[in-house]
Amino acid sequence: MSQINFPKILSIKAIVAGFKRLWRWIPPILFVLLFVGTTTFAFQGNVDEFAPLTVKILYHLALTICFLCLWITCSHTVKYNTRPDPKQVFWQIIVAILTIWILMFLVFQIQDGFLDFNTPTTPIAYIKSALLGTLFATLSFILVQRLSYLVQFRRTRRSEKNWRLFILSLGLGFIVCSPFHPYFSLDSSPLEVLFLIVLGLVSLGEIILIFINSVRLTWIVHLSFRQKMTAIGLGTVLMCMTLGTLLTLFRPDIVLGSTDYVTAPPNFLPFYSLPLTKVVIVNLTFGFIYALTSVLSLIFHLPTIGDYQRGADEMAAMQALSLLVRESADPGKLHHWVVSTTVDAGRGKAAWLTVQDLDSGSLKPQIVAAYNIDTSIADESCDLASIHREASQTRKLVYIPNTVVDRRTPKCKANGILSLLAIPLETGTEVLGTLFVSHEIFQAFENDDIESIVIFATQATLVLENVRLLESKIERERLASELSIARKVQRRLLPQTMPQLSYLSLAASSTPALEVGGDYYDLLEVGEGKLAFIVADVSGKGTSAAFYMAEMQGIFQAVARIAPGPSDFLYHANQALGESLEKSIFVTAIYGLIDCNSGHMSIARAGHSPAVLVDVSGNAKLLRSGGLGIGLDRSELFSETLEIERLTFQPGDLIVLYTDGVVESRNTEGEEFGYDRLVESIKGSRYERAQGVHDAVRKTVDQFLGLGKNYDDDLTLLVIKWHGHEPTVFKAGEKNLS
Repeated sequence: MSQINFPKILSIKAIVAGFKRLWRWIPPILFVLLFVGTTTFAFQGNVDEFAPLTVKILYHLALTICFLCLWITCSHTVKYNTRPDPKQVFWQIIVAILTIWILMFLVFQIQDGFLDFNTPTTPIAYIKSALLGTLFATLSFILVQRLSYLVQFRRTRRSEKNWRLFILSLGLGFIVCSPFHPYFSLDSSPLEVLFLIVLGLVSLGEIILIFINSVRLTWIVHLSFRQKMTAIGLGTVLMCMTLGTLLTLFRPDIVLGSTDYVTAPPNFLPFYSLPLTKVVIVNLTFGFIYALTSVLSLIFHLPTIGDYQRGADEMAAMQALSLLVRESADPGKLHHWVVSTTVDAGRGKAAWLTVQDLDSGSLKPQIVAAYNIDTSIADESCDLASIHREASQTRKLVYIPNTVVDRRTPKCKANGILSLLAIPLETGTEVLGTLFVSHEIFQAFENDDIESIVIFATQATLVLENVRLLESKIERERLASELSIARKVQRRLLPQTMPQLSYLSLAASSTPALEVGGDYYDLLEVGEGKLAFIVADVSGKGTSAAFYMAEMQGIFQAVARIAPGPSDFLYHANQALGESLEKSIFVTAIYGLIDCNSGHMSIARAGHSPAVLVDVSGNAKLLRSGGLGIGLDRSELFSETLEIERLTFQPGDLIVLYTDGVVESRNTEGEEFGYDRLVESIKGSRYERAQGVHDAVRKTVDQFLGLGKNYDDDLTLLVIKWHGHEPTVFKAGEKNLS
């Protein structure tokens, strides 16, 4: 089934948009039609005291709708995308009054016979009254609608409610006043009395609402001095013009110099419509009172311009800070902002910031930023160390209202500093610095000045602390990146593949407790069919241990080739490392040499954890040969205490070398893994190849520690298993698990 495409003009959106455009033209068109119709109808003498009541009611109903359309039309004349400023509102009202005054003057110039409706018996006064009444209504409507933008500045629910009540009272007054037209009066006296009472109550409500809305002047506070002076002038002009318009309404002869009823009837507006007269009077009265209260309030607010400007400067300073923090994390710029903001906001004449760098060893605080004062002058004017120390220790501001009588400010008067304020920039744990603010008069700082400066100091403290934390974070990220690189480099120092030798299977791994560690293992083929191996542990852990581990790797690769025997190797290693190790650092190591052709092995232990030897039957032995740790002694005592243990492998025998991180690992209850668990784990997996034994031991350790438990120390494990002279299949380049 094909989809039906309706024309765009028939779409819902197009219909709604067209209706909105049409609606804007309906009120003015309807107003013109009703105005011409009612005026012509009355001009022909159809509305007088002898007209039927129904005709009178319909006539006044038509007038009501007519001027309601005029109200809507006036509201559509000016639409703002943003709220206008007071100067713009006042100018619009003044221009509107001048324009309507000109039109009124032209209307008064209309002479008898100028208009010909073929009804020469009807006085031309009615035509003038209708035209003048419309002009006055237009003026009053524009006046109220334009002033509504000022009344509802920073609106609240109450202000909106009061304004709506005022507009509602205008409409209600129009309706209630309708029965009292000269040609439209009620025949029943009690009903007239009732309408009079209601009219009195409505009028009283209008007066109250006029005064309530006339004091809505929140827009005045936000004006500068120049804007206030301009508003005072425009408000005065508007006040005079509204008063003149009211006088013209009651006595047109005062302005136009005529009292002839035909040419300019003194009561022309009530003659045309008494309800409209009431609405116009109320609107003009509201305009006059609002202009009067605006001018008086503007005059009273002139002394507070400085306070408002300081508040605006403070807000601008806070915004500048937010921009500065986003653009730069330079402490120098932030220090300058701290001192300059206080002065620019009008809270002081000069300011400087002191910090105490404990790392430098100086007990005197240093000035890191100064504004509107030279650093040397600020330094010599007062005892910075004493004031800074008091503010830092007490965590309270120090206020010196008179620097002449204070012993800590001996030279302040000579430098034009008569009042001084010091505020500590404190965090929860420390004081970052002290902000000094000075003034050139005695007792210059009032409570609001001090509160504002404290707010600046608090904000500055937060910013400086955040910047410091950001710098620390960047530094930590940099160190983490460097440690990551060091970890990768250290892993490359360990064997990347296991040597491929007959009769042996090998497996090893090393896991640091931190990013890098001090454990080391290595294997090296020396000579024909001989394998040198080592497991070493630098005391401590972390980066310092990693450096010595790297040095140990270089020694092993170099010395094991020329002196592969355990005694010779460990002797040379002790001589080489002994010169570079710190006094508190030593290295434990277990080194061995295997003849892969015969199965003979010689092994020595330099203070290291004993190796575990397990045969195929499950008999286990800890190789506890004597020896000192490398670096503990640099004399011949090291060689004299070193014991070499020799043994011959049988098929199925295996030896496990490890660091103390294996046996000293602790679970969540604080219990050590220990030698017994290590031996049992090895014995339980002794029939496996070296990799199987290695995996079993690591699994046992991990299960003992518990899920998610990190290693307390570096953990290294090397497994060597002798398979005998029977052919064995090996994986090429068998890798470790580090």
